[in-house]
Order: sequence, then C-alpha cells, then structure tokens
Amino acid sequence: MPKRISDVSLHVYVTPETLDRLVESVRTDLAEHLDDGEVCAWRCTLPVAEDDSRHREFDSRWRAGNPGAEPCGHATFEIALSLAGDPAELTDGYIDALEHRLLRGLDELGPGAPFTLSAEQRTDVDLEPLPAERL
Repeated sequence: MPKRISDVSLHVYVTPETLDRLVESVRTDLAEHLDDGEVCAWRCTLPVAEDDSRHREFDSRWRAGNPGAEPCGHATFEIALSLAGDPAELTDGYIDALEHRLLRGLDELGPGAPFTLSAEQRTDVDLEPLPAERL
C-alpha cells in the first residue's frame, strides 16, 4: 500500500541537560499528536560534529546573542522524526500542526537558543512488510 513518509528534523544548540528536557517534550508532543490516527512515527537524537557548518553557525549565533559568555557544554544535536501513514491522513496540514506543537516546546529553551526546524515529505512510497523469516 502506498504510504507517505514525512521526515521532520529539529537541530538545536543546547546543553545535554536542556536536550534531555527537550527530547522529553518532543516525545510527549509527538505522542499527543499521533493519538488520533493511524500514523506511526519513530525518533532518534544524534550529535552534530563540531566541524559541521550548522554547528559552527549555531555557535556563532549563540556567542553573538550572549557577548562575553562561554557556551559551557553547548553542542548541536539533531532530533530526527520520521512519520509514515496514508497520504490522506499524513497531510501537509498534519505536519504543519506538528511543527507548531514542536515550536511551542522550544519556547522552554528561552531566548537565544539557536535552532532550525524543517520537514520533507515523500509520497507514493510503497512499503512492503518483511517476510516472517527476515524478522
């Protein structure tokens, strides 16, 4: 059955303690958002290398917003979400609503915490179940 896949990527520049709170917020927001349908999702959190251009940009933005302070323990992380479902249910509006929910959770980071949020959708992906012997 053709499915739609939506990948949502949240990059943040935070301390590990703040990341823990943010991941819990994302987990809760995602569970609440998925509560009413047949869309399935998974999440992973990955560190971004210090030589990555996004990390260098975030570090520069943080330093510009916090003159004279050192970003003690700050690092860039990607919280990656993938959602799969029927294209009639996993619409652009559905993803927009999830993005707005996630942005509200970012308010807890306070002003000046660099982040980016992006989404990419693929439609007509044919997901075939694995044969039982491959599971």
